[in-house]
Amino acid sequence: MITHQGSRGNRRFSAVVVFVALLLHASCCCAQLSPSNLNYFADRIDAAADQLDVARVPSLDEFVSEVQAAIATVQQELNVGTDRANAAAWLGYLKMDELSEAIGELGERNQPAKSRDETRKLMMALAQLDKVLGDMRLRLTINYPGLERAQIPQLRTAVRQLDAMLRHRDPERSIEYVRAQMVDVSKALRDSDETTQAEAFYQLDELTRLLIETRQAAALVADIRARFHHPNLRVGVGSGLISRIASRPFSEPTAINECLLGTFIRGRATLSGTVTTRLLPSEGVAKIQLILQGQLSSQNRGYRKPVTVDAIGYGHVTATKVLNLDDAGIRSEPAIATAELSSTIQRVNHPLKIVRRIAMKKANEKKGASNAEGSRRLERRVAKNFDRQSDEGAPMGDGKSTPPRDLVAVLGRLGVQEPPRTWSSESRYLLATLRQKSEQDLAAAVPPPWISGSHDLSIQIHESLINNVMTQILAGRTMTGAQLQQLGKSLAPEMKFDAPATDDPDQEEAEEPIITFSRTRPIIFEARQGKIWIGLRGTRFQQGDQSLRMPLRVRAEYEPTFVVGQGYMLQRQGEVEIDFPGTQRLSIGQIATRKKMERVFDRSLPKQLLDKPIRVPVKQLPESGIRVQEFSAQQGWLSLGMR
Repeated sequence: MITHQGSRGNRRFSAVVVFVALLLHASCCCAQLSPSNLNYFADRIDAAADQLDVARVPSLDEFVSEVQAAIATVQQELNVGTDRANAAAWLGYLKMDELSEAIGELGERNQPAKSRDETRKLMMALAQLDKVLGDMRLRLTINYPGLERAQIPQLRTAVRQLDAMLRHRDPERSIEYVRAQMVDVSKALRDSDETTQAEAFYQLDELTRLLIETRQAAALVADIRARFHHPNLRVGVGSGLISRIASRPFSEPTAINECLLGTFIRGRATLSGTVTTRLLPSEGVAKIQLILQGQLSSQNRGYRKPVTVDAIGYGHVTATKVLNLDDAGIRSEPAIATAELSSTIQRVNHPLKIVRRIAMKKANEKKGASNAEGSRRLERRVAKNFDRQSDEGAPMGDGKSTPPRDLVAVLGRLGVQEPPRTWSSESRYLLATLRQKSEQDLAAAVPPPWISGSHDLSIQIHESLINNVMTQILAGRTMTGAQLQQLGKSLAPEMKFDAPATDDPDQEEAEEPIITFSRTRPIIFEARQGKIWIGLRGTRFQQGDQSLRMPLRVRAEYEPTFVVGQGYMLQRQGEVEIDFPGTQRLSIGQIATRKKMERVFDRSLPKQLLDKPIRVPVKQLPESGIRVQEFSAQQGWLSLGMR
């Protein structure tokens, strides 16, 4: 049953920063497009703007029907597939009746208004549906176990689509808006330079979403998506860390009891040495080669009537085994072993000297054949044992909880599609490359740059990853600081989301900030020119009785600073920037609200990032954590090398 409920306490928007910081520590676009590419897309947009068709805009009724069908499916699933108490708990949490009532109210009012009163009631019904959809999105987009199961993802998708289509309920006005956006984006692309290209990309990204929502310019959308198709996250595990995890010394004593070329041999042998690792160049699957290097020593006695022969043996053994890693798990190839044995006969035991002499001669004659046969047997035995021990030690997918599986479950609860992964390896890193985007998203325009150094971990995050994930979670949502705190705690229970300390004794703690995030690019994350920018975009900010209803942008600039003996950290530069795109002048009241925003976000956006060690639950890494030793922010890619 559902027992978890959100708690209040964080009255700032530091949780927004934590979302980005999580991806910086994990750990989520504007690659430099050539002038010819910019002009090409501008020309394509201009041509498509003349071919917009209002008849293609989907009807709001289509999405209302999808929501109603999803509600019915979830209700049936809960009533049939779970016990009564749990079904009641889920129905109480989801509050689907409220959504059904709001849809029904709009259905009654959604007809041409004949009076001012009917117009007012229609607008009230639309506002109520918008609010209920927003509340539903909040309940469906949080890290609660169960939200990734059954038919709830289908309901989440239907709610998101209806929420987005409310602004397109008037097809003719929607087409005019889309056409105006196409004119603006075309101009932005033609006029963009190195400093403005990031903003031009996000305008292109927003236009792509609009075209998909209104089902316009399919060829243009396909062309844009084909250009921005590269992965937007790459995680590397260094060969040194893999070696520390998998390498080990060994010493294995073994009893000898076998027949070799007609002679029964008994004794003891000890194989000692080390197992090391090496990464093999590979695309599509990561390859780790295990290398066993060992020395064999033995003391044995051979029995062949009427004599016994005492001998010592020694030799060198090499075995290799390749582990293949991909989404299916770890698969091992059969081990291959080589061995070279030699032996020294110490004495022949028999009462008669002549017998001892003859036996010694025959033993020396057969020593080469005996060593060759012994080597072959040793190769088979070592390969078999190496296979057994390696397979027992490798995580072959036992169904237990692992960080990757846990992350996939969290993404499912948040409505973020599980990204396809590509595995590869080269001499320095085992690499997992991901491309996170939905059908409406753009990915990176260029592949990630190479990390120049050798580190324990490398993480490369493209701007589009942050944009795509945060758009799914926050786009268009109105949230308080407490709600952001609740969402942040559900994502990272181990992190603290307490309100920032303040020295202002007159601060009005009862005034909870409220923000409505933009429908596109709600979180700002830019990595360019050796710096990063972090912030948010919204359409409304309110605290107490002061409110701003206009496009707003909040961002802070961070520059890397290297501290000897520690590593790189990000230092905030100056004050937090707050501006209002498209607004010429602010009223006196709006200026006062802006001052309050400055105080709120100055406390929320930290002065430093990456200033503390990053703890990774791997025992071969320091318990205190690792630090960033290599930093790069270019062409939309943030690259971190840590050890």
